[in-house]
Amino acid sequence: MVSAIFTRVVAIGLLACLAACSDEPRNVAPAQVNTTPAQTVSLTPRQSQMWTRSCALCHVDGTAGAPRLGHADEWADRINKGQAVLLAHTLEGLNDMPPLGYCMACEADDFTAMISFMSGSVLSGGDL
Repeated sequence: MVSAIFTRVVAIGLLACLAACSDEPRNVAPAQVNTTPAQTVSLTPRQSQMWTRSCALCHVDGTAGAPRLGHADEWADRINKGQAVLLAHTLEGLNDMPPLGYCMACEADDFTAMISFMSGSVLSGGDL
């Protein structure tokens, strides 16, 4: 499973790099990760780029205790606290995670999508 997740993360990073090299918009399929056989969470190409430049820095390998991409067990306690708490921690920072998690261009809906992508738990819109 870790190998499949790593492969997807690398693919997302490559897509983000390739998309950044062009001035023309491209029709690129949203990034996807299968967190369970029945569930797929997608990011838009823009969100994939933001995720690669910010969230991936810690959430791919668990740097500083960050819950890792696709490891539902590491996200369970956080998800159980609810979306409002997750967003507040993301916006304000928590422990070693800085406010906005290094993503100054992200909106609440972007954070909601990226948390859903990483945790495998579908959250609703980003309104606080």
